[in-house]
Amino acid sequence: FPAPRDEGPPREIQDIRDNSKDGEYWESLARVIPEPTLKLWDALGAALLEYHKVLTRRSELFSEAAALQRQNS
Repeated sequence: FPAPRDEGPPREIQDIRDNSKDGEYWESLARVIPEPTLKLWDALGAALLEYHKVLTRRSELFSEAAALQRQNS
């Protein structure tokens, strides 16, 4: 005999679930990280992007200086 399929809880039980607080639950999850922390992370992200630009430019200048040293020698 084939095993009966598990189709989850009966339909009556699914209809009984109280979902009146679902919206409140999902709204609270959207505020798990405090606003000051989000602002700090945004500022750090912007600073890291600027630092990356500085490091990229420095790398370009280093390559350029190495090429000039080869030309001079």
